[in-house]
Amino acid sequence: MLNIIYDATLVTNIFYKDSGRSGIFFVCQNILNELVKRKDVKVLLYFAPEAYADGFRLQQQFYPDVDCVQDLSKYRIVRFMHRKFRYWYSALYHHTLLRKFISLGMSFCYAFFLMFLKNNAFKVHNCNAFFSPFYEIPKFFRRQQRIKSYILIHDFIPLIYPQYYPKAPPFITNAMSCAKDGTFFFFNSQCTMEDAKRLFPSFVKTNAMVTYLAANENFKQIKNPIAFKRIKRKYNIPDGKRYVFSLCTLEPRKNLIRAVKTFIQFLEKNDIKDLVWVMGGSAWTSFMQQLKKDGVAWDENAVIRAGYVDDEDLPVLYSNAEWFVYTSQYEGFGLPPLEAMQCGCPVITSNNSALPEIVGDAGIMIDWDSDEQHINAYEKYYFDEVLRKENAKKGLERAKIFSWERTVDEMVPVMSAAKAC
Repeated sequence: MLNIIYDATLVTNIFYKDSGRSGIFFVCQNILNELVKRKDVKVLLYFAPEAYADGFRLQQQFYPDVDCVQDLSKYRIVRFMHRKFRYWYSALYHHTLLRKFISLGMSFCYAFFLMFLKNNAFKVHNCNAFFSPFYEIPKFFRRQQRIKSYILIHDFIPLIYPQYYPKAPPFITNAMSCAKDGTFFFFNSQCTMEDAKRLFPSFVKTNAMVTYLAANENFKQIKNPIAFKRIKRKYNIPDGKRYVFSLCTLEPRKNLIRAVKTFIQFLEKNDIKDLVWVMGGSAWTSFMQQLKKDGVAWDENAVIRAGYVDDEDLPVLYSNAEWFVYTSQYEGFGLPPLEAMQCGCPVITSNNSALPEIVGDAGIMIDWDSDEQHINAYEKYYFDEVLRKENAKKGLERAKIFSWERTVDEMVPVMSAAKAC
């Protein structure tokens, strides 16, 4: 039996419908769910101190049969944190005068958790592996000689494009620094592994492997007219209009401004009246301001603001779209195009980074910074129904290559082999 301590800190975002429920959140959740299913693996949940209140809720509501490496349920402070900590953190942390006090309080909290872990080491000693789907391995666990550490690396984008990140998040370099302690790395694409070799010369490739991710099994083709009618009403998609779909943030790397700007040009060039763009994601105000700044004159009815899209609605939106656009400047993997393909939606993506590894020949791939290629791609799909259907079929077949079961099937033998040693 392989005993794994799983860092479920990010999975606690399940309680909040905000930017925390990003692609990485779903990766962490799906890997955990697959590990819990396996009969040859026993999972212990770990939560970073600042997330333990929500971690306690997560374990109670979603994983009642899975134990936690920290069991603080008998402490009144945890029941209090369970109700109040998230409010304190979100409401007060952004106040400059209070930030230091909150940081100090969190430091005391962290010290308390470490003390508890040391006093309950019997839970740790029975474990063979600590798996982190995102963050660095906590030092306490790295010091346990019997526990081998594993980290899933998603991308190095803040290091590759520092112009978009005035202050690069430390968790990336901190995670890679674990290599000196013998940590094994899973990379979500060959592209991400090559970035690691280039950015960290001391990185040893033999202590790593590429393990592709997957789309949730809930993403499947849904052409139900009743469900589609409900979705159109919910997200204000006009009757009699077909639509193009996008799902991403407004960060410059996602290239959404160019994608939408060229879509408007495509409509005007071809005098198209029956097609709109449905934009999933936040930051609508910033999006409008940036278009005006770029001098783009457009009919506001051509772009529909969907905003945050509920998980259960995404398959219907993907399945009924004419095509999906994801022409990002750079991606470590690219879950949304895979989700779209799994729903039978034709895709347009960039021809860079990890996207060709995911999409293959199942979509139209273009230069992310070419306005002309964006417009040409839109014209190909709009005027060629055969191509749309052909790429939709290719996408469905391509998506079958990826599954969370396969992802975990590749990870577990690696961790089991280290246990045998």
